[in-house]
Amino acid sequence: MGKCPIAFCAALLYFITSGCIPPPAGYKWYYIRKGDTLWSVARRNRIDLFKLIYENNIKNPSLIYPGMRLRIPVAARHSAAKTAKMPAKKVSRKPRGKIKFKWPASGKIVRNFGKHGIHRYLGITVKTKSAKIHAAAAGKVSFCGTVGNFGKTVIVKHPGNYHTVYGNLGRILTKVGERVGPFAAIATPGKNAVYGGKVFYFEIRYNTEAIDPLFYLD
Repeated sequence: MGKCPIAFCAALLYFITSGCIPPPAGYKWYYIRKGDTLWSVARRNRIDLFKLIYENNIKNPSLIYPGMRLRIPVAARHSAAKTAKMPAKKVSRKPRGKIKFKWPASGKIVRNFGKHGIHRYLGITVKTKSAKIHAAAAGKVSFCGTVGNFGKTVIVKHPGNYHTVYGNLGRILTKVGERVGPFAAIATPGKNAVYGGKVFYFEIRYNTEAIDPLFYLD
């Protein structure tokens, strides 16, 4: 037999030993496969994208690789189904600290946060005439990419475990790891035939919880 390359042996040992390590109580392991994205993993396991990132303490959602191990709550499938049928709850608390959120662009809300039929809409969709979408507050870009029905998407992490999500974008003008100031241009709005013009989607999250942006926007 030939000699085993060090890198191959190390990888083989990792997969053998990691498979023997039981997941924490209430979780199962998922190993990233070629072609996976965090969005596809979240959809396959019926778990919220933010919860997947939060549960695994992922610093850069763009940097995943085949063989990377993620922990998935075993109750995710059931909780996701229940969440879709729950009515939206009003959130009265204000952001912790001194963080303030500004409108990413001016425009008219064409879809509100809350329950629409059997689905809970976790953000707002805004029809706009603005040429640029701006960061709602200072922070660090943690994700740039394509996310399911929201198309091109940017996520910015802010102090105090707050995140803002910008979807249905045209062109992304920032990159992962970039620190952006308040109202820095991060993208252009996308086009939407349903609403007949340019739109963008916007969420505010505290940890993994989506909260009504209208309670927080100045």
